[in-house]
Amino acid sequence: MPELPEVEILKEELRREVVGRRVEEVVAFEKTEGQFPIVQLREAVEGRAVVGVRRWDKMLVLDFEGGRSLLIHLMMVGQLLLSPPFAGQPRDVCLELKFADGARLTLGQVRLKYVHLLPTAEVDNWPPIAKLGVDPLDESFTVDLLRRLLAKKRGMIKTTLMNQAAIAGLGNVYSDEILFRARLHPQRRASELSEEEVERLHASIVAELQRGLELGGSSEMAFLHLDGSEGSYQESFQVKGRKGKPCFACATPIERIKVGGRGTYFCPRCQASYQSSSSSNSSQSPSS
Repeated sequence: MPELPEVEILKEELRREVVGRRVEEVVAFEKTEGQFPIVQLREAVEGRAVVGVRRWDKMLVLDFEGGRSLLIHLMMVGQLLLSPPFAGQPRDVCLELKFADGARLTLGQVRLKYVHLLPTAEVDNWPPIAKLGVDPLDESFTVDLLRRLLAKKRGMIKTTLMNQAAIAGLGNVYSDEILFRARLHPQRRASELSEEEVERLHASIVAELQRGLELGGSSEMAFLHLDGSEGSYQESFQVKGRKGKPCFACATPIERIKVGGRGTYFCPRCQASYQSSSSSNSSQSPSS
């Protein structure tokens, strides 16, 4: 599933490539309607330009002239492709925006029911958005905020990281990589982390998300940039998908368990359930 870095990348690419372009025609390829009749989308955006692109959690918001916004969740394998420059054939297209200059923005590999049309003024207060937690790319995401957030959580740190009402945008892939970088066992109780561990976790969240952005996101599943190119973050996974392979830091075989029903990868030595960095288990630290 595209997580925060991948959706952030698409947001920035859409801002560069799509804002200012005027929609000439909306084409729907599904026989069944989604959250709204397609005729409403045509009436709302045909003949109008894209005036802004935003990201909420893992959701993209395209704002149009006239005060209407299109909200898109890519779910597990959804793709947004802009032709040109994309020269291939999009797969399983459900929606296409044809621009007046001949470019086409296609949404594929996701159902129309994950696309919403709202008045722009109502987007921020739309219930699925209003209930989201802090965005870890926002300057408001401080060590103190994270400390207060974790103190209220009774569950495991892995499930807390993936709780969108707590921290918005993190999924299974980045959570595993973040916890490895922070040297925290995924089954540790969130409320039991020491002061030093909370600081280490905060630094790891920020650093790992930045690494994902710098490497163009993860194309482990189906994520593609607007031009159809892949990211390379998956090529530098420290633990994800590496069950039985030696840890890059200590050579201990990576293990896989289920946490909150999700496959979870970790190093049993680097991420042992110790309380402080002075523990004997911390003599080997993961690479950054």
